[in-house]
Amino acid sequence: MLKSGWRSAIISRLGIIGDRMCEKIEVLGIQLDGYTAKEAMQETIRCLETEPISTIEILAGASVIELMETGDLRDKLSRMDLLVVGDRTLLDLSGIEDKTLLREAESNLFLKMFLRYLKKGHKKVFLLAPNEERKKKFQEYLEWYYSGIEISGAEIVEDKPGMSDMIVNKINGAETDCILSVLPSPLQENFIQENKPVLDAGVWMGLGEGIKTSRQKNDKKTRLLDFFVKFKLKSEIKRQGKDQPGQSDTK
Repeated sequence: MLKSGWRSAIISRLGIIGDRMCEKIEVLGIQLDGYTAKEAMQETIRCLETEPISTIEILAGASVIELMETGDLRDKLSRMDLLVVGDRTLLDLSGIEDKTLLREAESNLFLKMFLRYLKKGHKKVFLLAPNEERKKKFQEYLEWYYSGIEISGAEIVEDKPGMSDMIVNKINGAETDCILSVLPSPLQENFIQENKPVLDAGVWMGLGEGIKTSRQKNDKKTRLLDFFVKFKLKSEIKRQGKDQPGQSDTK
């Protein structure tokens, strides 16, 4: 169900999965795939079993702001094969009231299902992080919660000449099933788009800052950041709504 006013034009029904239509959720001109976690998993498994590499990003509000500020928002994300809602904020601001989608976004259910799938299948993953601390925390997270996953390699990605070629060679040499990225935007999107044609893996999964434990989610600093992200996105959505003739920001 949609809220009234300008938000009534946000959702368009496009694409098909199984026998039902898939809602495209639009936020600031970005079209996210409105799959349930189960449906997104079906698409992801299909991607793992086909060639060439498929690109999937779990998009959160913080990444939207980063891409918006660098002018890369729509261009970078439109090239992803699958764009999954990564937090409840984007659904709230889109006027989505579907309880299943809201609950799954709040709990990061799709990500949990995907990592459990990798664990049970003993899949090989290659990790990309922006610094040593983030890489270490990411490895520890996977080893603690998803110990069946085989980490075939892990690298720090920096914007330096020749670094991408070195990392691509390591990924391809590791014969990995999935590349898991916790790079910030737009570094995350730039890396995959520049190197997609030469990467040998089933799926690229961009997580950004999407992995948070329950303790981290309840942290005062995290809650403050979430409030800032929601406020900034809401302000931008209202501004764009007012700029469009015939649109109202009635809630």
